[in-house]
Amino acid sequence: MTALSLSAFPPLIDQSESLSALVETRMAELAKVSLPSTLVGALSHHLDSGGQRVRARLALHAGRALNLSDDDAVTIAVTVELLHNASLIHDDLQDRDLQRRGCATLWAGFGENVAICAGDLLLSAAYGNLCRFSDSARLPQLLAQVHAATASAVQGQCADLSGQACDIALYEKIAAAKSGALLGLPLALVLIATGREDYLAIAHQAAEAFAVGYQIVDDIDDIDKDRGSDGQPVGLNACLILVADHGDYAHMVARQLALARFEQAIQLASGLPDDTGALLASLARTMSARL
Repeated sequence: MTALSLSAFPPLIDQSESLSALVETRMAELAKVSLPSTLVGALSHHLDSGGQRVRARLALHAGRALNLSDDDAVTIAVTVELLHNASLIHDDLQDRDLQRRGCATLWAGFGENVAICAGDLLLSAAYGNLCRFSDSARLPQLLAQVHAATASAVQGQCADLSGQACDIALYEKIAAAKSGALLGLPLALVLIATGREDYLAIAHQAAEAFAVGYQIVDDIDDIDKDRGSDGQPVGLNACLILVADHGDYAHMVARQLALARFEQAIQLASGLPDDTGALLASLARTMSARL
């Protein structure tokens, strides 16, 4: 998976850096295991393995932009990161990936059963964490939004794993559901938390456009692996899908499509109130520069 480098936009990161340690501490608390089992070491192994915490940073930045309290912003950041990490643990198992961030994936190091339990625990912890949100009147809408995003990601993952052939339009829908839902969730939750629900559709569209572009970049990097040793595609890859219509130009068409989606994400994110989407727009510019 292509890594996102946050070094390209330090001014947007530094202002929320002081809260990032609190996010890590709270995640560790919620993932604490009281009964002796392999799960203890497995969760520490996964959560300590690094990661850019992009979704947490999106929540913290958006919270600052819309004057959300630091504690509520951290609550949202923790929820989205726990959901994301639960999905990573389960995805690695389903995709049979052996490494993540240069370390053994949780299932590879601790077994399939432990990976399922670890992912389930983080998923539940994400919902439990929302009880910390200060305005209980907004909790029903926040919880509903979390479920909607989780359901979309699960459906996208199932469609990705189905192995069924698809065209590029369906590919984009799957990528938007699988990756865009959880990427847009921190922005959506902050908008709900601050009474700016009228911008939810734009936030979701911006995140989905970015997710499609990001997935295409990842596919370009993984073209050889996804082609498969027997010539049969392993999973969905935009370049391999585009070959049917564009032949040797598939790589170029994929690149143009990714650039178009990043530009769309920038335009949409720039339309969010008070620079709420500035960090997402910066991510899109960084990824575009790679192409």
